[in-house]
Amino acid sequence: MARIVKHSLGQEATVLLRQMLLDGRFVVGERLVEDRIASELGISRTPLREALHRLAQEGLLEKRRAGGYALRPLNTTEVEDAINIRSMLEAYAASLAASRSTQAQRDSLSANLQQFRAANAAGDIPQLVALNSEFHSILRTAAHSPLLLQLLAELDGVVERLLRPIISAEEADWSDKDHLDILQRIEERDALAAAEAMRAHVRHGKDKILAELNNN
Repeated sequence: MARIVKHSLGQEATVLLRQMLLDGRFVVGERLVEDRIASELGISRTPLREALHRLAQEGLLEKRRAGGYALRPLNTTEVEDAINIRSMLEAYAASLAASRSTQAQRDSLSANLQQFRAANAAGDIPQLVALNSEFHSILRTAAHSPLLLQLLAELDGVVERLLRPIISAEEADWSDKDHLDILQRIEERDALAAAEAMRAHVRHGKDKILAELNNN
């Protein structure tokens, strides 16, 4: 793991610790050992505690009665709520991107699709996960709405934590098709169609996530 060497330690620690949580480095209910994590990140416990507090606000962590933080368990109702709200916000982002995106941003989405297909052909699951997140990040930025970015970021901790384990070659195939459909609607400047394509994409992911939850 890369060590933190610059300013904004609390913010940088949040990014890296969030990645550790989403990568499955901890199990639900396991107490996070602050000294060990701080040593791994190369920081003191003060910025780490700031990161822990932020991630608790995002819903990834919870404070333990005995002290410290642990990965928070999720229930089906909460997951459904998070995905449904994300669907509305992501659809709005897609509709805004259809009217506000720059050519450079549309080119970036197209390049992402090509990279996603290459990673899928190579069976590179970690790269598929990263590129999937990047596609949505580019699209959100293309909406040119800071408030929308902020609202979506608050949901990412819950949804991304559940999406990562279900990524496979099969899911990558449908994700590729969905992303292409969304990009085509954006390139056509069709805000309504872009929004509907995004809603269909999120619904597909929702079905997979709920099926996985029900099986566990």
